[in-house]
Amino acid sequence: MLRPVLMFLALLAAASVHAAACPPVRIGYMDQDRPPYWLGKGSEVPDPPGVAVDYLRAAAAATIPCPVQFVRLPAHRLRIALQTGMVDYLPIEERADLPQDVVLPRDRGGAPDRGRAIHTSIIVLVRAADQLPADTITPRYFQGRVIGVPFGAPYTETVREAGIKVDDGGRDLDSNVGKLKLKRVDGVALTVGMPHDMDQAIAERYAGEVVRLRMPLFSSNIWLGTNPVYYAAHRDQVEAIWNWMAAHQNELIAMMAKYTRK
Repeated sequence: MLRPVLMFLALLAAASVHAAACPPVRIGYMDQDRPPYWLGKGSEVPDPPGVAVDYLRAAAAATIPCPVQFVRLPAHRLRIALQTGMVDYLPIEERADLPQDVVLPRDRGGAPDRGRAIHTSIIVLVRAADQLPADTITPRYFQGRVIGVPFGAPYTETVREAGIKVDDGGRDLDSNVGKLKLKRVDGVALTVGMPHDMDQAIAERYAGEVVRLRMPLFSSNIWLGTNPVYYAAHRDQVEAIWNWMAAHQNELIAMMAKYTRK
């Protein structure tokens, strides 16, 4: 009788040591509702959580041996959370001045490796009532006009440099669409994977009042960044998750079917 008890206690001790050696890995993302990528608002991770969370869970499951937690925070707090170690990973969107305190995958020349990024487009929503032609050249049309972008959007300066006026005071998509309806802005920019990904959500949420221009404003990229301390301690793990994402770009598209009606 004593031997099984001792074996059980040994297993418990081993499990405790393993748990202590393998603390949860935390992936941060914004607390906004951005279907189909991030669903729900606030700190709770809903079920289903959105296709971006599903994709990151699959990447983590394939490369990280420890438990994984998703942490939702306001957009303006995410970078600070990564810097302080409150989260270990964070999606980082491409921008002209990429932060030096965030570690991204690099190519042989030392530049951010776009082969290990999620490729995205910046699309623009406009009022359906404006009846813009399907062949509207988006960057040209918005010369001298105003585009609403979410506060802190990484592409804000790129839009300004293209000769477009920017209203970046809106916290989220709903705030900016509200300005669009009131004619305070002429369009609303947001990041998507494929240009059509949010068409269904936009149609349902705004009852046909808002439509997407066919031509994106420009293309971009998103990396899964980490902080220097975490990278130094877990280099092989971090490189593995980056390499998995490079090899499984199509899985993000396949997972989208879960969130799209047939």
